[in-house]
Amino acid sequence: MWRALGHRDVLLLVGTYFFATVGFYGLNIWLPTILKAASGWSDLRVTMVAMIPHLAGLAGMLVFGWSSDRTGERRWHAAGAIMLGAAGYLLVIGAGANPLLVVAAFCVVAAGADGYFPGFWPLPTAFLTESAAAAAIGLINSVGNLGGFVGPYILGYVRTTTNSFNIGLALLALSMLIGAGCVLSVRHAAGAGQRK
Repeated sequence: MWRALGHRDVLLLVGTYFFATVGFYGLNIWLPTILKAASGWSDLRVTMVAMIPHLAGLAGMLVFGWSSDRTGERRWHAAGAIMLGAAGYLLVIGAGANPLLVVAAFCVVAAGADGYFPGFWPLPTAFLTESAAAAAIGLINSVGNLGGFVGPYILGYVRTTTNSFNIGLALLALSMLIGAGCVLSVRHAAGAGQRK
């Protein structure tokens, strides 16, 4: 169990979860504020419209999960979803102050930010024993969730400093791309999902 916690691929999965979570929580915390700034809508309308990207996230999770289970491939499904989320952040930047485009771009972010979970979480069990996988999942979750603080903090700090969300959104996209690179670097889980 202790050797598993220092395993190269476990540490890469920790990195994946951390960097992807930076982007995931940037979306969850700042979406209403960014939408309000782009639209000028009432708080109630912003709240109602902000649900739409989360529905896209549910769809992304179902589609990526279905495809990953059907093919038995995990790494590329997780990485592809994370890269989709990163591309969505760049689309948010390109959407400018058009609220409908902002919502559509955040739908892309959410589809990727939620869609990587079904391909990601089976990876530790693909190359670790049950007890080692349980310890590794605990480590991945504990360290990775620190990204839930880092992502919103970065976006808030950059917004306060520059009076713009764009640089912060680009940093969230970069973080997600680093996460995708980490999961693609995992060696021992190439056949994850095919082992029983």
